[in-house]
Amino acid sequence: MVNSVMLRANAKINLGLHLVGKRPDGYHLLETLFYPLTQFCDTLWVERTPGNECAIEMEGLDEKIALEDNLCYKAWRLMADELEKKDTGMRIRIKKAIPAGAGLGGGSSNAAAILKACRSLWQPDLPDAKLAEWGARLGADVPFFIYNRPMYATGIGTKLEPYDISLDRFELRLKTFMAHSSTVQAYREVLPEDIGHTTPLRELLDRPFDTWRGNVLNDLEKPVCQRLPFICEAIADFYKLGAVYAAMSGSGSACYGLFYK
Repeated sequence: MVNSVMLRANAKINLGLHLVGKRPDGYHLLETLFYPLTQFCDTLWVERTPGNECAIEMEGLDEKIALEDNLCYKAWRLMADELEKKDTGMRIRIKKAIPAGAGLGGGSSNAAAILKACRSLWQPDLPDAKLAEWGARLGADVPFFIYNRPMYATGIGTKLEPYDISLDRFELRLKTFMAHSSTVQAYREVLPEDIGHTTPLRELLDRPFDTWRGNVLNDLEKPVCQRLPFICEAIADFYKLGAVYAAMSGSGSACYGLFYK
């Protein structure tokens, strides 16, 4: 029996984020390309403990999160409930490197790692597709991190298709800030006239990298940069330094630039 596992939960960036509609329940419909940043990770140590309680220790995160609100706790609870598992006791230690509120998916990545850890420790016969289905209940980005390869996302971000792309020819420079950017607020501030595109994002991404600037857009940049103008200043700086493409990731506040090696 496996009693402990160590996992590295990596970040992601969004290559484009087009808002294409809005559902009656308020959720936005989008198109985006999730791309894993395997060089930028949180580290998680997960071990079985007696009983049916989950304890979580976090290092490197300034904000305090109630246990019941922690996505890792919710992932553990979800797996325990779905599997009707007994003896679910678990201790989770997390060393954070991915900043919160940066649009890099740190919380979702950690939650996906806990789903995988539960599968490893409890050894149910569960395919990735089932973990992704359950993970969607925790957050729209969680299913991507189950597969952890480039994925073209539609719907609210949970409909995923593998996408053949590599950024290996580029040096990716990442800029993070101390500022926390709220995903909920970013979507709330999007104006109705800023929703909708004439060209699908997939078609734009299929074109040469040199054509992405000004075409492959993140529609959340506009409202977020109005509140946090230093993000757009950092993107402009990337272009001044010779970036082929630069953008904000997700709902910010992190941004990145792609430079030919």
